Amino acid sequence: MSLSTEPRLIQYLHSKGIEKGLPVSGTFELTSRCNFKCEMCYVHSENSNVKELSADEWISLGEEAKKAGTLFLLLTGGEPLILKDFERIYRELNNMGFVLSVNTNGSLIHKYLDLFKERPPSRINISLYGSDSESFRSLCKADKFSDVIENIKKLKALNIPVKINTVITEKNAHCCKDIINIAKELDVQISTTAYVYPQARLNNDYGHNSTRLPYTDAAKITVENELFRNGKDGFIPRAEKLLTPSNGMPVDTVRCRAGRSSYWITSDGAMRACGMLPELEARPLEVGFWEAWERVKSKTKDVKMPAECHSCLYFGICKACAAMCYAETGKFNGKPEYVCKLAEEIYRLTLIEYNKIKSGSEDSQ
Repeated sequence: MSLSTEPRLIQYLHSKGIEKGLPVSGTFELTSRCNFKCEMCYVHSENSNVKELSADEWISLGEEAKKAGTLFLLLTGGEPLILKDFERIYRELNNMGFVLSVNTNGSLIHKYLDLFKERPPSRINISLYGSDSESFRSLCKADKFSDVIENIKKLKALNIPVKINTVITEKNAHCCKDIINIAKELDVQISTTAYVYPQARLNNDYGHNSTRLPYTDAAKITVENELFRNGKDGFIPRAEKLLTPSNGMPVDTVRCRAGRSSYWITSDGAMRACGMLPELEARPLEVGFWEAWERVKSKTKDVKMPAECHSCLYFGICKACAAMCYAETGKFNGKPEYVCKLAEEIYRLTLIEYNKIKSGSEDSQ
């Protein structure tokens, strides 16, 4: 139940990118390895021998991406800061003029404070899945909660924008409000989601993640979080937008920017429309960056969303995309039942809370 706060300039640049078929933004998944073992993760590989691109290869891809028109790069993993060559890669990409952002679990930030002070990223996104050492350790299998909090404070002291990303699972649902309070106390942005991707990318286990909440509980906590974060006055306009009936969408297009103005390059060098879409990929180091982009873009045009999305009342809430459909069903046009039920339940609970608030305000007048 989130509304976009992305700057209009970025929205405009992507709209022009889609219009002209240019790869405006990209994600470099520098590694699939991580020093945490978060139970719900759909990327993390524990194979120390997994093939990964070298620093030289990432830098070469950066040079080609720049020529192709890429402006924004997100460096992610796994945990990108575990790479011995992270600083070199970051500096070289920074020299090329990209607007860089970083996804990290935050445990190793202190090692790169001088780098980020000298060359600030546009934002550092930190995954925080617990509100104290116990809840954090339970899900992430790492005793690093205090380190992460201290590193966020150090980034704040350097005036580097920070955003906390939280995925709500069965193991941390009880402390979600506490995590939101931590973000408020640290004065950083926070994004929470109760949708947990199936681990299809790791083991072809479509539609399943053992840590995922039942859709009824996921919907309940989603609406509760919105009310808690925004208060009644802030909840009303957001609810009104979400409760406005959707006209659905054309089924012959990808809903998001994946393969239209953005791409993802996996740690072993596959360019994909999205990291979750293995069928929409090409190899830029083999065929060239631009040719790989053209192939990915062409494959993306053939993707068809589920026919049910075309006239769905809840489409504006569910945010169903090709990646979700594929992860849930193994098909781009497969109906993602969990996502559909989650959206319908969010709608129902949002309407109940909305009516309660409106009725209370009218009674008080």
